[in-house]
Amino acid sequence: MDVPRASTARASRTLIPSRSPHGFGPRPKRLFRALARFATWSCALLLLLALTPAAQAAEGGQPVPVVDGWRYRWGDSPVGADGVPAWAKDAGQQGWRSMEALKEPPERGDNTFVWISIPVPDGGWNEPALFLGEVTNAVEVYAAGRNVYTSGTLNRSGYEVTENLSWHLVPLPREALGGRVLLRIQSNNPNIGVFQNAQVGAHHELLAFHTREGQVPFITGILMLAVAIGAGGAFIIHWRRRMLAGLAVFAASGGLLLVSLSGLPDPLWGTAAVATRGMIVSVFMLTPGLMAFVSDALLDNRVKWFLKGSVVFSAIAGVCALITLVDLGTGQRLMVPFMPPGIVCLLVCLGLAGAEAWRGNPDARLFLFGFCVLVISIVINLLPVLGVVDWTLGNVTHWGYLALTLSLLAVVARRSIEVVRALELHTQQLEERQHEVRSLAERMGTGAGELATVVQQLRASSDQQTEGVSRQAAALQEAEQTVKEIRRTSLMTAEKASALAASAENAEQVGREGTAALERTLSDLAAIRTEVSEMARRILALDERTREVSGIVDSVKDLADQSNMLAINAAIEAARSGESGRGFGVVAREMRGLADQSIQATHRIRAVLDGVSKSMREAALSSEKGDERVRQSLDAVRTSSAQFQELAIIIADTGASVRQITAAVSAQDAGTHQMAQAIQELSGQMQRTLKTVQETQEATRSVQALAESMAGMATQTLKSKDPSEAAAR
Repeated sequence: MDVPRASTARASRTLIPSRSPHGFGPRPKRLFRALARFATWSCALLLLLALTPAAQAAEGGQPVPVVDGWRYRWGDSPVGADGVPAWAKDAGQQGWRSMEALKEPPERGDNTFVWISIPVPDGGWNEPALFLGEVTNAVEVYAAGRNVYTSGTLNRSGYEVTENLSWHLVPLPREALGGRVLLRIQSNNPNIGVFQNAQVGAHHELLAFHTREGQVPFITGILMLAVAIGAGGAFIIHWRRRMLAGLAVFAASGGLLLVSLSGLPDPLWGTAAVATRGMIVSVFMLTPGLMAFVSDALLDNRVKWFLKGSVVFSAIAGVCALITLVDLGTGQRLMVPFMPPGIVCLLVCLGLAGAEAWRGNPDARLFLFGFCVLVISIVINLLPVLGVVDWTLGNVTHWGYLALTLSLLAVVARRSIEVVRALELHTQQLEERQHEVRSLAERMGTGAGELATVVQQLRASSDQQTEGVSRQAAALQEAEQTVKEIRRTSLMTAEKASALAASAENAEQVGREGTAALERTLSDLAAIRTEVSEMARRILALDERTREVSGIVDSVKDLADQSNMLAINAAIEAARSGESGRGFGVVAREMRGLADQSIQATHRIRAVLDGVSKSMREAALSSEKGDERVRQSLDAVRTSSAQFQELAIIIADTGASVRQITAAVSAQDAGTHQMAQAIQELSGQMQRTLKTVQETQEATRSVQALAESMAGMATQTLKSKDPSEAAAR
């Protein structure tokens, strides 16, 4: 067996891609066919290579296994003066104890150094060499007292650095044949010593034999790296598919692991240290890749705790891998504590995949098949190492990795078939939709033409409406100015009517007072007549009565003067009233005439009184004449009283008319005010209407542009290529 025991657990780590049927390349059919051809030729090549080493090994048979006479010593040897460890020159029996070949020496304790002495048969080879299947971890080989081979770096006071975790081919000097080879080994890991295989033979024969034996895992690793590159490229294109990332990480890790375990990087390119570094990085990244695949492909990211755990574990593994790239020794030391949680995560992946397979998930069943093949291959490798069986089939772990990788590819291929079917269905639906869109475009073009015609008509009507509304707005502004002028005139009329009403009320008051004065005058004249009748009898008291009559005459004269003034004022107001005051003016003239007559009568009465006072004696004789004159005066006063009453009635009627005029003017003023407010509101509404009409014009222009754009789009759609041609391209 060529797989190191310390690496078998690391080699069992795996990863998986995502579950969604979407997210693959634009040509899933071609991709699937390419993957199928690639898998077919790869399997054929691997089967051919698997048969070739076995046939040539049967023909060779020159190397000799070294399984007897092994000895060991714990601890490290002191260094001699020449810089060579003292134990390298001491191959005798002292201090050395026997041990079972290809096993860890017993009673290790806390020792990190061990020396192992291996007998070398004398086979007469020209270029003798010692083949060691696995040495854990750093080793120096001494033959004939000198160092003939070193792998890694040994450190007495610290940790060793491993350079090669695959097989070692140690060239031996001819003088070492028939003697012993001493191995100085350092390991801080749980296991230490030589494992898997130990042979002595010709250098070229051993190299050819084990190179042929490593071809299958080497080619398998290269194929897995190719798969990783393809999956990584697909993930770059469709970065949301964690399934592809998981497949890429797992395939890359498994490929690096198989290439490193094949042992070919050292004889081919002399890059044993690089291969070891890649192997340790792959050990860190195998499980995170597998967890990502299981989370996305099998669980559809539904199990949140597992998704978060895979992210956290991937971050930790990534840090460890980065540390390994920077410092190989630190990475090797981190690998030991990393192994247990990695195995636990693998078991969790296996449990979740089993639960999904139990629910009928075909992807989970494919995954379980590949995973079980990997576990079986690892068990087949471990059984001889553990001593359970005494036969061996050689290193078959690469078949397990290949089976798991192919199962992951099968999941991807199944998803590709689903994508192809979905794309075919979507293509048919798309073609149907394109036909519908084409029909819709034709109808849209026709409708756009009709819409453009309607919009043009609407625009012309809107222009006419705008012009009419503008004229109405101008007319309303002129009407508003006219109403303002009417209102100003109405206010002036109301003021004049109010003044005329006040004058009419004053005239009514004066008329009432004049009527009262005339009545008193009639009473006085009646008393005068009585006195004139009794004048003869009362001639002695005529002087006093004459004084009283004189006072009465003065009062009458005052009343006459007032009536005259009232008549003058009434004439003035009648002149101001124009046509409506013409009758009032006639009354005023008559009233003025009566006032003049009253003044004349008072003058005559005064003259009479003067005559009475001058000729008292003649009074008696003239009493009859005086009585007649008094009677005439009484008749005249009665006539004046009747006329004055008629004047009062006319003044009262005029006052009522003036009050009616004042009320009408007030109502007219309120009406003009309301009309002015209504015209202002109508003017504002007309302005808003004009603005709305202008906005309608803008909207009409936009609709017309939209109609033209729709017509252009419909024409362009109808001129486009047939949907089937576009899909074919």
